[in-house]
Amino acid sequence: MSNRTDLVELEVFLAIVRAGGFRRAATIRGVSASALSHSMRSLEERLGVRLLHRTSRSVHLTAAGEMLVRELEPRFRGIEDAIEGLNEFRGHLVGRVRITALRDAARLLLAPKLPAFLAAFPEIEVEIAVDDKFIDMVAEGFDAGIRYGGTVPEGMIASRLSDSLEWIIVGSPGYLRDHGHPGHPEDLASHKCIRIRLGTDRIYEWEFEHQGKRLAIDVPGTIILDDSELSIRMAEAGVGLFYCLKARVDAQLSSGSLVAVLPEWISPGPGFHAYYSSHRQVPSALRAFLDHLRG
Repeated sequence: MSNRTDLVELEVFLAIVRAGGFRRAATIRGVSASALSHSMRSLEERLGVRLLHRTSRSVHLTAAGEMLVRELEPRFRGIEDAIEGLNEFRGHLVGRVRITALRDAARLLLAPKLPAFLAAFPEIEVEIAVDDKFIDMVAEGFDAGIRYGGTVPEGMIASRLSDSLEWIIVGSPGYLRDHGHPGHPEDLASHKCIRIRLGTDRIYEWEFEHQGKRLAIDVPGTIILDDSELSIRMAEAGVGLFYCLKARVDAQLSSGSLVAVLPEWISPGPGFHAYYSSHRQVPSALRAFLDHLRG
C-alpha cells in the first residue's frame, strides 16, 4: 500500500481510534460519520482484515487494529512533527489551535487578549469551544483546555496562565435588606443561596479562608445553576446570595447592584491554567497562543 488514498484512509482510521468513535471523529473533521464509515470499509476491504468492531454505540479495535495503531501512531506523529518544524523556516507561524475553555476563562482571559493575538498571527486559525463540562480533550480533538488550577485532569501537563483568583459572596441590596447580612459562613445555613453545579455534575461547596482557617459549606438553596452570567443576574434580582469570582462582578460592585458579603472571608484560589497532552511536543502555534495569554 502506497497510494494517496491509502494514506488518507489510514489517517482516517487513526482519527476514529483517537476520537473513540465515528461521530466524534466526524465532528472534529467536519465531515459526515457515513463518509468515515465508507472510508473504513474501503480500507478493510483492501487490507483483507477487520480493524474495528462496530456497535451502534461504540467501536473497539480488533487484534489486527491494535497492531496497526501501534505501528502507525509514531509514524503519523513524525509526519505531523516534521510539518510543524517547517514553521522555523517560514519566518511566520501558521497552523490551527483548538481550545476548550471555561465560560469564566473565556470572559476574563480570552475576550481581552484574543483580538491582539489574531492581529499578531493572522495565519493561525483559532477555534474555541466554551463549556464548563469536563470533556475528554484528546478524544474530542482539542489541542489544549483552560480550567482553574487544581482541576486539571490527571496525566496532563498544566501551565499557569493567570495570577491567583479571588472568590467572594455577593447579594443584592434588596436581598440583604430583607434577610440581613450573615456574620459568619456558617450563618449561610439560614439564607437563600444560588447553588453551583460544576462541570463534573457535582454541587459545589462554597470555600472560605480567614486567618488560616478554611471552611467548605454545602449551602442551602432552591435554585441550582451552572452558568455564572445567569447566576449573577439572579443575584441582582434578589433571588439569593451567590459565590463567584470577584473579577466577574467588579462592575456590579461598582454600580451598587451587588454588595460584597463576608468580605473578610474572601477565598483565594489558583488562577486559570492551560493543560495539554504530555504525549507529544507542543505545536508552535499552540505555544504562541498560550504565551500570549500568559503575557
